[in-house]
Amino acid sequence: MVLGMSNTYQQLITSLSTSELRWALSKHEDSRVGTNSPFNINHKKTKRVQAWCQWLLLIATSLPVHFLANSVIGPSVYYEPPQNVTYFPVEELGSYQFSLYNSSLYSSLSKELAKGEVPGDRACWLAFRTGHYSISQSRVHAANGLGIELREWTSNKVAINYTQPCDEYRKTASVTDLRNKEFNTDFSGPNATLFSIGACGYGRDVACDMEGRRLHENFYSDPPDDSDGVGQLKCRLSVRMSAAIILAGCLTVKAVYMITIVLRGRRKIKTKCLTFGDVIAASAIEPDLQIRNECMVNAFDGHRHLVQHTCHPKHCRPGAERSETGDSIGHCQKCTKFNEVNKAADLVHPSIAIKYKKSLIANLGGTAVTQMGILMISSCAMFGISLMLAVAVGAEAASFKESCYMPKEKIESDWIPTCEAGLAHHLKYHFGFFGGFDIAAALGNLAMNSVGSEIAAFAISNGAQLLYSLIYLLLIYNFTLITMEHDWGKLETVRDRLRCTIVEGEGFKQSYLLQLPKRVLYPMMGFSALMHWLLGQSISTKETIWSDQSDRAHPFEASRYDIVYGAYAIWLSTVLMLTQTGICWWAFTYSREGFMPQMYGSIRACCAATTDLKSFPRAGIQWGDLGEGKKFRHAGFSSDDVGEIVPAELYCGRGSEEDDSRIPDDKEDGQHAGLRKRRTPMSQDS
Repeated sequence: MVLGMSNTYQQLITSLSTSELRWALSKHEDSRVGTNSPFNINHKKTKRVQAWCQWLLLIATSLPVHFLANSVIGPSVYYEPPQNVTYFPVEELGSYQFSLYNSSLYSSLSKELAKGEVPGDRACWLAFRTGHYSISQSRVHAANGLGIELREWTSNKVAINYTQPCDEYRKTASVTDLRNKEFNTDFSGPNATLFSIGACGYGRDVACDMEGRRLHENFYSDPPDDSDGVGQLKCRLSVRMSAAIILAGCLTVKAVYMITIVLRGRRKIKTKCLTFGDVIAASAIEPDLQIRNECMVNAFDGHRHLVQHTCHPKHCRPGAERSETGDSIGHCQKCTKFNEVNKAADLVHPSIAIKYKKSLIANLGGTAVTQMGILMISSCAMFGISLMLAVAVGAEAASFKESCYMPKEKIESDWIPTCEAGLAHHLKYHFGFFGGFDIAAALGNLAMNSVGSEIAAFAISNGAQLLYSLIYLLLIYNFTLITMEHDWGKLETVRDRLRCTIVEGEGFKQSYLLQLPKRVLYPMMGFSALMHWLLGQSISTKETIWSDQSDRAHPFEASRYDIVYGAYAIWLSTVLMLTQTGICWWAFTYSREGFMPQMYGSIRACCAATTDLKSFPRAGIQWGDLGEGKKFRHAGFSSDDVGEIVPAELYCGRGSEEDDSRIPDDKEDGQHAGLRKRRTPMSQDS
């Protein structure tokens, strides 16, 4: 809703007012109505810089909505250190000397062991001396491997195996004593992480096991089978204040701007042309806005230009070479500053009446190619990712069947829990299914406690949706042009009332906002909402937090973002993206047949069709043949009955000398037959 309102105000900014129509046509040949293209701002006569600033303000305050809205608030996995510390006296540690609480970390520190350095785990030593296991004192944290090891903290117990020389030192110190004494070692020496007291030393006489197991003759026992040893996964709702503050600021600025525009526009006459009906009504009221002698010229076709040249002594001399280009321009085409070009001079421009029309892509030209290029690249990339993912899922399913589809006694012991869980559970663990917070598969992780990781997390979580929003804007733009062309073309065969926003009366209707009708807009909004949700599930980030509040004087908290994905969400979003690509291809190839010239939002085509329009009756107006002129036939809108177009005849329209009786008497009072100018609480003059 916020972005939809922003789109409305963008169109108010980019739309031309009735006083700028003729100037824009004379300087730029043509302009579009009904779209929020920022390039229309360059066709304004005045206040272009102000309009660009307002448009950029709306865009700048909309980007955080795309980029931060999905990441402001969300759940986080929350880990705390084991609370149950158990002591097991053993005769010796044997081969488990110097190891930490699992073999993977022991392997990762093999290089340090080879150098003679002892990887002392402060958390283990602190648990032995005080009875409290602390994350902040962990050797793993110092090695920046905290998340890798603590990811498997599903046990609420830590078992401390120690030899006889250490018995007198068990649980005899406080955290403060250890921080001030035993932990103040020289970290440059080979025994930098070796903590000891008396004859008891970490690594030689003390070792920890995070699964609560006791050491028996160089082998750990099985994990204890009791519910107290199993830790529960905690979750908390986290609010990212930096993102929330930025988002709140942008929404506040946007709201203040919109409210200001509404208050400034109270009781003012609306002059912004938002629909092609507004342009037709404005040109019918003001004869100076009408384009004569072009009643059958298609939108954005070539138009005749009138160039008036002011002679100057440098090049203007007798015998100067005349220009071979343009319409009777004359000589001296090098000094363009002495030329005054009028691209709406009402020059005679006859056109033959034919039904065949160009497609939308032919009217948009290079813009259409760029739009489809972006869409095709995105679709191909998503299709490639989906295909690779499907191959990986198939290979994993085949591996599962090969290992589990056999008699139970032949299944390897490592595969028994997996086989009992089933294929669906196995694939969900590896590929995430529909994604989401708790059923997403891990793809990688970002650096811990880093501002760069926060920014990267926002980009990963919202980047795909931001890109899709840009593609969706292209789709809206194309469907807007198609809808306008469809409604415009119907007026050749059906008499109907125009939809206007600057005038009101029985001859007009107000059926829906801006250009897209409900039957088109609502399905597109539903499609966009579904696509945004699937993209959010396809790839996102999950925050994992490790918190240690055991030492109140020195609390510790660390966080890490994991990149997660969901296979089913990726596949479904790919199907929708390919569907949208096909719809866009159809949209670009859209064309209609009929004698009525193409419009596609062209203001010039609208102004050229109103030279014989006198009123707006309740039944509406219709486009058709309006009879013979002095040289050519004439076509356009009329409130009276119209004739059928004569195929292959030349149509041009009536010139100014034939239009003296066209305007009714009440024109002097500023009122055209069947309409009155609108005064509403919202003005479009921004």
